[in-house]
Amino acid sequence: MCFSPEVDVVVGTAISVIAIDALRHCPNRQTLPLALIPAAFALHTFESALVWCGFRDLIPHALSDAAEWAYLIFAFAVLPIYIPLAILMIEPAGIRRQALYIIQGLGLVGGMAYAFALIQGEGSAAACNLYIDYDIAGVHPIAGLIYPVATIGAVLLSSHRPMFLWGVSNVFVTTFLFFWNQHGLASLWCFYAAATSVFIAWFVRQLPRSVSL
Repeated sequence: MCFSPEVDVVVGTAISVIAIDALRHCPNRQTLPLALIPAAFALHTFESALVWCGFRDLIPHALSDAAEWAYLIFAFAVLPIYIPLAILMIEPAGIRRQALYIIQGLGLVGGMAYAFALIQGEGSAAACNLYIDYDIAGVHPIAGLIYPVATIGAVLLSSHRPMFLWGVSNVFVTTFLFFWNQHGLASLWCFYAAATSVFIAWFVRQLPRSVSL
């Protein structure tokens, strides 16, 4: 996720602390999927560190290959399914909740398309100067369009104003980071994961102990 294994380990450790705080202040079961996201990001960041170490021949390749597979399945297949679910679980009844069911279905289709391609051996990771280029080939372009709809669109549908505003910021931040990497510059995705984790830890503190769905 970041430009070196050392940075990934430091940021992953910081996110782990944030994850503990988010889970400690999780107000109810409906909020648990959202509160678990920082923990997932922490694990994801450590996986990136292991992939880096594999490219540097610091660990057995069997371990780095497993970390690469786990990284790819989470980034491409799990997130478009999980993010809409986490938002759906805290959304009260209404038209937005109904729309989130549609987004959830789209995310499931897109995530399964990436998972199937990965199982077929289409996943890859290539070490570049300041980032790792992760990719899953052989996926229909529609799945690529579904991905941002599921991961960012779900957040934009939230009736919770802080979450909606975070979704708006995600549009600009993810677009910037995408084009930043396209120019071969240092990967900063781990810092984005850390910022997202801080926001979630703060947000779950604001939610009531009971949620009416």
